Amino acid sequence: MHSYPAPEPGASLILAFTPATPSASSSRQQGILLLGATRLSALRAFSALEAGYRVVVGAAQDEESAWDAEVRHRVESGEVDRIDWHLAADADEAAWRDWFAAAESNGAFDGVRLVVLSDTIASSTQSRRQRRTLASAQAFRHEAERRRFLVNVADCPALSDFAFATSHRFDLESPTPSRRRSPLQLALTTNTSACRLATRLRRELVASLPKSAGSAVEAVGRLREELRTKAAAGQAIADGEDDSEETQGVGLNRPVEQLSRAKSWALDSPGSSDWSAPAAQATRMRYVSQISEYWPLDRLATVSISSLSAPSTPVAPGSPTLPSSYHDLNPAEDLSLDTTRSNAKKGRILLLGTGPGNPLLLTRLAHLLLTTSDPSSPFYVDLFLSDKLVPSHILDLIPAERRKGVVIARKYPGNAEAAQEELMALAIEAAQQGKTVLRMKQGDPFLYGRGGEEVLRFRSVAGIESVVVPGLSSSLAGPAVAGIPVTQRGVAESVVVCTGVGRGGREGSIAPYERGKTLCILMGVARLESLVAGLLSHPFTPYPPHIPIALVERASAPDQRVVATTVSRIAEVLASLPPHRPPGMIVVGWAVMCLDGEGDMGILDADPVTDSERVDKWLGPTGYKVREGLSEGWMGLLRAEGV
Repeated sequence: MHSYPAPEPGASLILAFTPATPSASSSRQQGILLLGATRLSALRAFSALEAGYRVVVGAAQDEESAWDAEVRHRVESGEVDRIDWHLAADADEAAWRDWFAAAESNGAFDGVRLVVLSDTIASSTQSRRQRRTLASAQAFRHEAERRRFLVNVADCPALSDFAFATSHRFDLESPTPSRRRSPLQLALTTNTSACRLATRLRRELVASLPKSAGSAVEAVGRLREELRTKAAAGQAIADGEDDSEETQGVGLNRPVEQLSRAKSWALDSPGSSDWSAPAAQATRMRYVSQISEYWPLDRLATVSISSLSAPSTPVAPGSPTLPSSYHDLNPAEDLSLDTTRSNAKKGRILLLGTGPGNPLLLTRLAHLLLTTSDPSSPFYVDLFLSDKLVPSHILDLIPAERRKGVVIARKYPGNAEAAQEELMALAIEAAQQGKTVLRMKQGDPFLYGRGGEEVLRFRSVAGIESVVVPGLSSSLAGPAVAGIPVTQRGVAESVVVCTGVGRGGREGSIAPYERGKTLCILMGVARLESLVAGLLSHPFTPYPPHIPIALVERASAPDQRVVATTVSRIAEVLASLPPHRPPGMIVVGWAVMCLDGEGDMGILDADPVTDSERVDKWLGPTGYKVREGLSEGWMGLLRAEGV
């Protein structure tokens, strides 16, 4: 039986209230009551106003000179309402009851759900007022709770239903007179353990994100809304296309039917085709989810409906374009590009493997090709063509001005064949103009990178011999960084690399089970359940249900995650964990557990009857293990290099 993680008390239930606009069921604006015209109330008022709340401040008119200056300004300008409140610092429950009843009868609480008491802490604006006593704060809490308000008592977590996280709202990179701030907010809490440290941590987290983060969120949100608006009237997004992190699981890249060329290009004009109905709209929305996961943030900050119709957004001036006739071809037909032109300088095409994703694992040649900015250098590249899986940390190595022209594959779900041909056509067009083209692939070009077909296409259509620059494949680097040796004396004598997805989206061919063999599976996470079924019912030698399996996600990246369990449990374990982080690769075999803890190097010499018992001992009562992030040793190397 699968064991689920045991809840450990001490965390907050972190919520994000949606902007407080009147709903269809109520015309009342949601409100918040802030008791005390203090500096803390000024900060809370600003946050509530940005969230669309009606803000009511409780303050005594005859004490206006002691109000916080910002509170006074917002009251005078009409941004917030004021009600009279001047209860003594030691007011008892009867006094609080009378005050609440009087204010309620005057309609002061219309729409108010949250109440904040701020004069329980000392501040400069309380120099003329006594700090509220604990007994009075308790009386406030009791009366507010009786009236079903949610309350926050400053510096009294035991009396509070909720707390305010330390937060930051990101600005837009290109603000307008009416719009400066983006929808992106970051909130952090230490659950009262270290409030000052929380402020520092928030500051450092904000500094670690690129300035384009806010604009990227704004652009993706605008794109989603445009796609929904342009959809045919009454059309609904197909079931399962929610892009929220909690519900997506491993379905982000689940296999779909390959699109015809006509359907591929119909996606670019919502509402213009018979195919712009539920299937097309669902495909568009899934594509938006995918680019949200894979594209660099600076590229996402410029995304729009028009940019989705091109292989890249934006394309730098001078980049090649496809002839209009090309878009009418079927993927299997000839490209019909003009190969008769001659140039004084013959172009070059390089197929580059960029490794598993960490810039430190690039080859020296790869680094030179990505970073050289001198046009006279033999390592200078005119046009960068990238697969969508090449991560932003790699693309960021390209000089900033030239990075704007990087072409990222237009890989809609089901559009892999058309996107592949688009990039090959662009490479040929540029090479015929005498340019140097860098075709970038994650991992190694010849290990499920489709490099071979590109070599033949470039040779037959353009007469160009490609230069293949090897890269470190995640099939070997992923397990190594995760502490899994794919071969190890006494454990694994051989390794087999295979794919979970065959040609045209069909099932891949999986090798049969051998006790001394490690199986590394690329592109298999999206169809994990059918993959597991194939392993357990292999027609030649089925895999035992207790055989160890590991999913290595975002190998070599700082947010790498390794999930280890057994083949029979892996699908259920993943369903119970936070969502999958693509890309991921799978390792099956005894090598998965051999270096964990004290190690287990005698598996091949042991009686197979004891296998299930040793696996249970390794996994413990939960039945699985999760390792978050890189090891401290690896993180030290990344920090030293500034990655």
